Order: sequence, then structure tokens, then C-alpha cells
Amino acid sequence: MKKRNMFKGAMVMALVAGMAAGMAMTSFAATGQWKKNDTGWWWERLGGGYPTNAWVWIDGDNDGKAECYYFDSVGYMLANTTTPDGHTVNADGAWTENGVVQTQGTNSDLHDVALAGNTNTVSATGVVTDGRSWPQITFDETLLKAYENNGLSLLTNLTPTEPKRDEGSFGPVYAMQSNGKTISVDTSTDYSRAVGYFGPVGAFFNNFPEQGMELNAFYDNTGYENPAWRRQPAATTGNSDLVFSLPQGSYRMGYGRVGQSLVFQILLTAGSDGKWYIYPDSPMHTN
Repeated sequence: MKKRNMFKGAMVMALVAGMAAGMAMTSFAATGQWKKNDTGWWWERLGGGYPTNAWVWIDGDNDGKAECYYFDSVGYMLANTTTPDGHTVNADGAWTENGVVQTQGTNSDLHDVALAGNTNTVSATGVVTDGRSWPQITFDETLLKAYENNGLSLLTNLTPTEPKRDEGSFGPVYAMQSNGKTISVDTSTDYSRAVGYFGPVGAFFNNFPEQGMELNAFYDNTGYENPAWRRQPAATTGNSDLVFSLPQGSYRMGYGRVGQSLVFQILLTAGSDGKWYIYPDSPMHTN
């Protein structure tokens, strides 16, 4: 079976997404890997358990396209049959329509479907998991005010630097120190303001815990939820591939909003418990 080579030993991040009108949709998030015995294949979460009676999108060969698989009442993947909700899966278990395997690109908004290939996870021992128990985390006030028109004068010790990523479209790019860490500042000449920052999380937030913080705890503490994304980890957007210098489908971002004008994206770290974490050195971008 092709899946023997595709999935054996692979570590991927699987999250369920809706398939199409009339198809069942279940919501869960878990880190795990494919397993097989004499009965068949199942998806084993590292945090414990496995999906049952559910469709799961998984990109197992890291090609930026996820296929969809159905797991029965005891957790085994169905193959070469018709699923209980009337859809066809081929010999590899992938959902097909008129013989064509259905896919979704992992570089689009899929409500966070599978990450592909050998994703490293970390133990979350010691990180802050109760956001309300931690002192209030706030975005640096000077950096925030520099986003306003004519606010660039508030930033000191700016050193001209070469544009990287998607910087430099509206004005010069500078490097500066913030909270003892180096960040880049993308600017607008016309409005004399900052239009983007890039650097580690610890450079932008006051009181951010050195031991790291679970994603939902971060939102509970700060209230910086993005009205569009809420708390949903976001997949690659294309432009973010350039920003973070990572291949499509290989990462997840936490979105947030500070005030009315500043939106940020933080590169998330997958925990071995199936949750997402932010650390002081996690790369962060604002626009």
C-alpha cells in the first residue's frame, strides 16, 4: 500500500476541517502519528486517544496538499469502500469524487488542517498555562504609538538596515533594540510612522514569561484576540512563508490585534500534548 511509505514514522499535526456540504464535521486538535496493525491503520495522538467516526485532513507527504480520511467507530481508517455518510475512499483511504482524490492546500485557510512531515514537538513542562494567574502582559506602548502618523520620532537609536522578507515597500527599514532584543522596523516615508515590526516575542511584550506560555493562556491574559481569527491557529498565507522563511504548510501562527491598527502573527510551537505554545524567542511579525 502506498501509505506504508507515505506515513511510516511520520509525525504530523492533524486537525479536523469541514469537507463539503452534507459531510460530518468534528473539531479537535492533536499531535500524533499513523500506526498500523493486522487490522488496519489508525491515527494515534501523542496526547492520547484517536479519532473515531470522523473525517480528518492530513498532508502526509509534505507537498502542501492535504487528503481526507475517515475513521470508524473504533478508530480504524476506512479504505476502498463507501463511508457511512455516503462518500468513497480509495485503497489508500483518501476521499475521492468520481475517482479523483480530493485535496485542500495547506497554504490556505482550512480552519487548521494537517501539518505535514516530521514536525518537532516540545514538552511544555513549566510554561504558564493559566493566563489569569500571570501579571498583565502588555504590548510595548512606545512601539504601539510609533504606528500612529508622525509616530516614528518616538523610536530612538534606529540603524538603517537592508530590507528583508516583505519589508521596504513604503520607506526605509531600520534595526533597533527593544527590551534588550534586536528588531527590524519597516517604515512609511509619507506618514513618518512604523508599518511593520519583526523580531522575537520578548521584544514586544512587557511581562512575557521567560518559561513560555500556552496560546489560550496568552489570549486569556492579554485580550489580544483577533476578531477575525479568534483563537484559531492560522495556516500559512503565502506572504507569511516569506516573512518567516518557512515552507508552506510547515507551521502555524497565532493571530492577535492590539488597538485598532496593529495586527501581529506569532510563530507557534507545537506541544507534545497537542496544544500550542509561545516562547520569548518565538518569531513575531506585525503589520
